[in-house]
Amino acid sequence: MNRLHINPSHELNFVIVSHGLTSRVFLMKWFKWSVEQFEGLNNPGNSEIRVMELGQGGDYSLAIHHTEEELATWGLSPEMIADQKWRANAHKGEWKEDCKWYFGDFFDHMADSDKECETEATEEREEEEEEEGKRVNLLTSSEYSNEPELYNGQCC
Repeated sequence: MNRLHINPSHELNFVIVSHGLTSRVFLMKWFKWSVEQFEGLNNPGNSEIRVMELGQGGDYSLAIHHTEEELATWGLSPEMIADQKWRANAHKGEWKEDCKWYFGDFFDHMADSDKECETEATEEREEEEEEEGKRVNLLTSSEYSNEPELYNGQCC
């Protein structure tokens, strides 16, 4: 994460001062928690701090600075606590295989290449054309037919 284009050997600290909802949303987005996991979180108390610290493997974790009991009090489930402990030591290459909250589980249905996108678009067009051929127009005009006109399935 070098969004600020700084020398990685320099330490960098951020302090985010926020109310409970915003801090919970931030944590949810950062750690890719589900809505159900987010809803289980408790707002921090007045002047309560939550520290995300950079772990040995290059990812941030709440479990480096805080105890399991604190994390449980905040509403983290046992799985979320285990994930935080894992993040404290995990290396970036292990993330996708070991953590169910990473992109692979959410975006498996997405195309991997332009060729795949083109193939999917062609298949969708063919399906639409096939569906168009199967459609039957239930509304007829009395000018072109001897049968009465139909409106919403009712004859007038």
